[in-house]
Amino acid sequence: PFEKVIRKFPLIEIGADEMGIIEAIDGEPMPPGGIFAADRAQNAHNNFQDPIAFIKRGGVKGIQLRTLPPGLWPIHPYLFRVSVTKTTVIPQGKVGIVTSADGAQLDPGRLLAKSIDNHRNFQDAERFIGAGGQKGPQVDILTPGTYRILTDSTPLEGGGERKPGLFFVRLNDATVIQENQIGLVEALDGATLDPRDYVATQVEGHDNFQDGNEFIGHGGQRGPQKDILLPGTYYINSMLFKIIPESAKEVKPGEVAVIVSNVGKDPSEEVRRAMAAKIRERLEREEQQQVALVAARIDDKDTVAEIKQDLQLNDPADRRLDQGAHEAYVVPAGFRGIQETVVGPGRYYVNTLAVTPIVIPTTNQTVEWTSGEVANTFNPFEVISKDGFTMQLEVRVVFRIKPEDAPFMVAKIGSVDRLIQNVMHPLIDSIFRNQASESSAMAYLQNRHEEQERAEARVRAHLLKYHVDVVNVLICHIHLPEDLMKTQTEKILAEQKQHMFNAQREAEERRIQLERTKAQADNQVKLMEATVGVEIAGKRSEQRKAEGEGEASYILATGKAEAEKVRLMGEAQGVAYAEQVNAIGAQGVALVETLRVIGEKGVRITPDVMSTGGTGDGAGGIGTLLLLNLFRDRLDLVPQGNNGAPVASKQK
Repeated sequence: PFEKVIRKFPLIEIGADEMGIIEAIDGEPMPPGGIFAADRAQNAHNNFQDPIAFIKRGGVKGIQLRTLPPGLWPIHPYLFRVSVTKTTVIPQGKVGIVTSADGAQLDPGRLLAKSIDNHRNFQDAERFIGAGGQKGPQVDILTPGTYRILTDSTPLEGGGERKPGLFFVRLNDATVIQENQIGLVEALDGATLDPRDYVATQVEGHDNFQDGNEFIGHGGQRGPQKDILLPGTYYINSMLFKIIPESAKEVKPGEVAVIVSNVGKDPSEEVRRAMAAKIRERLEREEQQQVALVAARIDDKDTVAEIKQDLQLNDPADRRLDQGAHEAYVVPAGFRGIQETVVGPGRYYVNTLAVTPIVIPTTNQTVEWTSGEVANTFNPFEVISKDGFTMQLEVRVVFRIKPEDAPFMVAKIGSVDRLIQNVMHPLIDSIFRNQASESSAMAYLQNRHEEQERAEARVRAHLLKYHVDVVNVLICHIHLPEDLMKTQTEKILAEQKQHMFNAQREAEERRIQLERTKAQADNQVKLMEATVGVEIAGKRSEQRKAEGEGEASYILATGKAEAEKVRLMGEAQGVAYAEQVNAIGAQGVALVETLRVIGEKGVRITPDVMSTGGTGDGAGGIGTLLLLNLFRDRLDLVPQGNNGAPVASKQK
């Protein structure tokens, strides 16, 4: 006989933040491959409180998909074991990534399980399994909130191992795109990307990639996505999408961005040919402008024909323009390739997986071949002149790229750095070497301006083919050999000394002239007086000459008259003398004439002192004479009057 033993067990208490996981010890066997048992009784057991109904309705042995909500439950301890798990909490700023431990197999080629409707964020495990939920990472996610999900649990009796749950939830940080950033998106699951495409076809309805099911359902493709994430917070399944933060692109003033699009239609042959024709037209127009500019400045060493030859498109890549196979990569909007329209200054949220912006400066840029330590600097050119001397040239080239030319420059050479390194440096080096070999070293130095103009014309011609506008080509310095410079310096010094001596001589001559002028100015009064005196003397000379001539005429006339008078008087006197001789005789006439002459001339014939003797002494007369002479000398007696009597003068 059977003996019934009644034992009392405590009720099972499930807390408010808990859920109970039931494991049936008896029942129908688990289907092959199954891990969790579906509730075949359709809850006829009233949340496992009626064990008989569970068994009769075909309850399956094992961990049940149906769980116990919070409350007190009379559960048969011999048929069911109860374990408890905490509710799943997804904090703010987090996202729950769910992986299912049971379910159908994933579809071939898929990484994530397909979404199942109405499983209430994985809280209805029975619905999930019953509707065909798949094993593995789930496309659906858990956003911030509290969920009752069948996860790993702990037995209430303690001591046992944790019971595995149907779902495993991993917390990930929400995707945060900071200010001035964008989020590039790469899908890890979806339809296969067309091999001809670099970026997946754009789809709608995925809510910034937060709804993975919509993305997959609308045919979203694996790989880089055209859409981007703008600054903000997003709850995205990291098992489905890889987010790559990237800074927003900023185009500064003085720059443009050339856009290389990886999406759009492939340009047709007509589009390529139309673009090639447009390029040729622009180049021909610019060539004519360059020829007109150069023709006004070239010298006899260059000709317009030579410049035109340099301007010709002789690059094999340029000749392919006729077939539309070179810079036809520059395309109108909507086509894949280098976009004809550039982007001006500003900040742009650009998907660099879909388009590649290439920033091109449009202001003047400088490339130098000098010994300075600055950007875009090369070593000075080492060239050999026509007469065999090695010269070192320091050169500066100023160029710019017009905004409308930027796409074509990118199509032809790629970037400004490649333009400088691969085109400008070897090209300008060759031009200066060729020019230097045509001239002697000293002539090159002396004709520096002309050589600079020639080089600029040729550099312009060549770089025009690369859609580069040359502003200036400047020869900054020419270093000649020291020996040549020494000889030239000595020659110049000698010439300078000669010039100095000539200048000094001219200065001294000017100083003499100045002193002469100054003396003339200082003695202007005297000079005028002398000039007037000369004029007066001249007039006086003329006067005297006239007077002399008049006096000579007068004297001549007077002399003639006097002579005639004397002759007549002589004749008369001769007649008189003859008569006197006849009267008194010749001796009487002579005595009369003698006395007349003595009387007319005042000749004294009476002596001043007369001494006669009277003392009988022979010496008395002489002594008296001496005393009288002494007395006369002291009185300074001088004869006066016609009678010759002495008169005493005043004592000195």
